[in-house]
Amino acid sequence: MAERQPTDADTHKPLPKAVEEWVQKKSKPGGGGNYAREADRVLTTFIDWTPDSIQTVRDVSRRTMMQYAEHLHRRADARVADPDDKAGITGRTAQQYYALVRAFFTYCVKWGYREENPAEHKPAMEELPDASLGADSNLQQFWSPRERTAFIQYVDKRAHDAISERGSDAVEEARDRALVYLFAYSGARSAELLRDPNDSRRIGVTWADVDPEAGVIRVLGKSQTAGEEVQLPSQARPAVERYRRILDPPTEEWPVFPTRHVPSLYECARSELSERVDGLESELEANGPEAVLRRYEISPPSITTETVRNIFRRLCKEGEIPVEGEHEYLKPHGARRGAGEALYRAEGASAAQRALRHEDPSTTSKMYSHIEASEQAEVASDAFEVIDEQTTTEDDVS
Repeated sequence: MAERQPTDADTHKPLPKAVEEWVQKKSKPGGGGNYAREADRVLTTFIDWTPDSIQTVRDVSRRTMMQYAEHLHRRADARVADPDDKAGITGRTAQQYYALVRAFFTYCVKWGYREENPAEHKPAMEELPDASLGADSNLQQFWSPRERTAFIQYVDKRAHDAISERGSDAVEEARDRALVYLFAYSGARSAELLRDPNDSRRIGVTWADVDPEAGVIRVLGKSQTAGEEVQLPSQARPAVERYRRILDPPTEEWPVFPTRHVPSLYECARSELSERVDGLESELEANGPEAVLRRYEISPPSITTETVRNIFRRLCKEGEIPVEGEHEYLKPHGARRGAGEALYRAEGASAAQRALRHEDPSTTSKMYSHIEASEQAEVASDAFEVIDEQTTTEDDVS
């Protein structure tokens, strides 16, 4: 039987169609239902990730696969920085995703949709993260009381000096202090307070979500439930309220932490106002994008989860904050764990679970198992001490 020759339709095979075809073949008896479902999910995400210029199987180049491997590596790095970051994956998961894409292109080569497998490109595979990245629980950071105190003292002094010198112009310093206080004491996740570029629903909290009197901030929780209440303890309220007075948001719908990235502000103003405001460019040139957005009460985007990590990295370096272990800086998620640990030690597991909003109590217990082990060690030490003393007394008597 003569080997089937690729047709013109084969050489221009649409990428989504080829994926659908491959998944269907894997779904046949013996092909593995779970494998097919996972392959469909990963390849669909891969298609969504590719730029609009990629339409067919042949449009995916070796360079595309290098960029995809780099993308997976960044997601693994995000996992290390913040295990609750929804974009984060372990290094092993990154390798599994890449392997599924590589298997798909092997199928495409077999059926003549392209001549070679771009995912077999060695430089691309070298961009993948190590399988252990993000999987080692020892990488997890907890802000210690010493670290928290040092960080707060630094941002307090920095904000106080800036406000004394520049008054209401000290927006950045007041914002940074409010950020540090919020993360240090609220137990909130980054993606609950700030914009997550990987989740269109997570656009960051607004001032309408902040209720200082009730001591809560209403967020979109990890369970995708809107209106979850994050604690706003008394320690954090003064920094947040002083920051609000300096920021002076024009509406309650203004983000608590609006971006100060000028190109993003220009883009927001143009996209929202170009069809509504005559002479917009002249107004932007004369007053700047932030003033224009305030005038027309158009909310700018919030800073992102990545931005806050960069802010904390910069602050720790500038303030020479002593960071324990091998961590480069005090990470936002380390603040969440540190807040939970403080509550766990002071009030017990139930208080920590409520503050961190863990649905499963075992999640809290697992996170703070080192405390339970330490306490159990103290109990055991006391018990053995009593037993040893009794044994010594009995030996002396005999």
